[in-house]
Amino acid sequence: LAGGAIEDGRLALRFVCANPDVTVVIPGMYDVSEIEKNMEAVEDRSALTAEELEAMEKVRKQLGTNFCRRCNYCQPCTVGINISGCFLFQGYLDRYGLEDWAKDRYGAMAVKAGACVECGACETRCPYNLPIRQMLKKCAEEFGA
Repeated sequence: LAGGAIEDGRLALRFVCANPDVTVVIPGMYDVSEIEKNMEAVEDRSALTAEELEAMEKVRKQLGTNFCRRCNYCQPCTVGINISGCFLFQGYLDRYGLEDWAKDRYGAMAVKAGACVECGACETRCPYNLPIRQMLKKCAEEFGA
């Protein structure tokens, strides 16, 4: 579910399954409890409420279209940057307000976003056509390295 960026998996699955043209969904799952929750969500055929639609709109506005889903198809970076790791910590900084936590984890990375040489190899591999070089620059600015 967007590489973990969409937190309410139940709502996301209900939204997707409300489309009559969708016959199969393939969410990632970690354990049996997640399978049970996902099954409960897809079996719930009730209409989405105004509150649920509002919650989905909030997430859509927050994420936009330029966010990393952590698929790691951009890897390997020619200089060793863990690209999705950089973006993960930036998400914790931007979306969750966990500045100290995110900065500590980012600071421990062996190669930081500022090391990007802008070769663009990562962008040719990204299935979402993300402007990775631009996003890494922003990350380096926000974390100071």
